[in-house]
Amino acid sequence: MSPSIPDLAQDIIRIHKVITRALNVGMNKAIEHLQSGVTSPQALLGYRSYIHSLATVLGSHHQSEDLIIFPAFQKVLPLTPYSQLIAEHHQIETLLAPIPEQISVLSGDAPEGGLREIDTILQEIFNIWVPHIRIEEGNFTHAALNAVMNLEEQETVSQAIGKYSQEHSDPPYWIMPFVLFNLELDDRMSMAANFPPMIMDELIPKVWKEQWAPMKPYLLE
Repeated sequence: MSPSIPDLAQDIIRIHKVITRALNVGMNKAIEHLQSGVTSPQALLGYRSYIHSLATVLGSHHQSEDLIIFPAFQKVLPLTPYSQLIAEHHQIETLLAPIPEQISVLSGDAPEGGLREIDTILQEIFNIWVPHIRIEEGNFTHAALNAVMNLEEQETVSQAIGKYSQEHSDPPYWIMPFVLFNLELDDRMSMAANFPPMIMDELIPKVWKEQWAPMKPYLLE
């Protein structure tokens, strides 16, 4: 699979799609589990790994924007409201802080409280997230970026984002499948084109298969 032509605008939209879908799934499944009484730690195993992955990917995405994307874009697209976007990142970071504790609650004797808390947290994040990404996607369009950055410059930023994301994918046997399988097939293949072949050919389908299997009910085919 050959690497795709750099397209930062689409890269940003794809990771937004991952997170948007995961927020919706996280909220909907919390309510479903509460309503159906599916609250044993084993039954919630996939949900716990899914929510961990969501929090990790969302936090890493915002850090990569603050450290890599925004500094690069501020030079060429100075009219974007970066201060507002960064402030909203901090709001979401604060909301994410209790997630690890609530994941632990899901493993205890009264997981219902954890499900309710996670649903509430994700609802609050979603309310910030939707208008937040609308600003980003409205400013960081394909046309806008191509007008001010050549392909080499886009590739440099794209590689830096990829490196940062890989360094903050813990554990990778959850994070990599989470990212790929929260995307529809076309977007998934576009993203996978930039991954080392071993990830798609060996690690996800074979080496990591049992570790991410509990998450499958929450992912796309």
